[in-house]
Amino acid sequence: MTLVELLVVIVIIALLVGLLLPALQSARAASNRMQCINNLWQLGLATHQYHDATGKFPNGARLPVGVDGRPTMGSNLWVELLPYFEEQNLYRKWDYNDNRNNVVGGTNAVQAQVIEILLCPSDPLPARVVEIPAASISPTPLWSRGFHGMSSYGGNAGKRSVNPGTPPEFSGITRDGIFFLDSSVRLKDVTDGTSHTLLFGERFHHDPEFDLRQPDIMPGKAPMAELGRWGFVAGVGAMAHVTLHTAVKINYQTPVGADSLAMSNRVCAFGSGHPGGANFGFADGSARFVAEDLLLEQLQALSTRAGEEVAEAP
Repeated sequence: MTLVELLVVIVIIALLVGLLLPALQSARAASNRMQCINNLWQLGLATHQYHDATGKFPNGARLPVGVDGRPTMGSNLWVELLPYFEEQNLYRKWDYNDNRNNVVGGTNAVQAQVIEILLCPSDPLPARVVEIPAASISPTPLWSRGFHGMSSYGGNAGKRSVNPGTPPEFSGITRDGIFFLDSSVRLKDVTDGTSHTLLFGERFHHDPEFDLRQPDIMPGKAPMAELGRWGFVAGVGAMAHVTLHTAVKINYQTPVGADSLAMSNRVCAFGSGHPGGANFGFADGSARFVAEDLLLEQLQALSTRAGEEVAEAP
């Protein structure tokens, strides 16, 4: 083979690779999106099984109650759903009588376990287990500091799940979704229609501007890559980890120079690593993709269970 012929072959191979790479990337993205939808469908099925067994959806978050110095009965929607998506063994290990025991064991702790169904393959998580060091300036109680497994999904809290406001009212929480502090929502409470009401959605763990602003605007709070700890129950901050809201549009990213309100809006924004939108589970048990150009008013209508709005997810 002459040099000219070799160069021609190399050029042809390069062209073929150039043509194949976008197709492979597109196929991978489609596969990831379908895996994510399947995760949400299974989570919806688990939630309906829970409802069949208890007569209601699981609480969004139940904060621990102190008993003789022990934080007890702390829970959230993911903890309650564990036995319904084939994590019965993990659920048996969850200690309601002393929540401190769920942190014991380092990366082997109960709350540090990685749950595959809670992870989207397109979520750019730098680590699937994160640590809150004991010496951290975080407002998180000392007893709960340790390793936490991450999640790519959150329960629909409605129009706002953070900032919660002051106890005991926590007036900043709208409580118009499905999951919120001490929630006890039943199917018959979803008067807007279960096929028109969000149950779960995706959380996108990439926002450079948020991470740039977070140390100044939210000192001691978690960076974006550490939001979404599935077993977090220690304090009202649980809402930021296990629920999402519609204060902003799908795939909202922190604007340059954001203030505290814009940062809070981003903490629980729905979003994904899928091009053009995000996947959602609906209260009827279905799961589908919703485009990011959906008007905020329509997204908020989908997030409320009894707002009397007419809303469709295109």
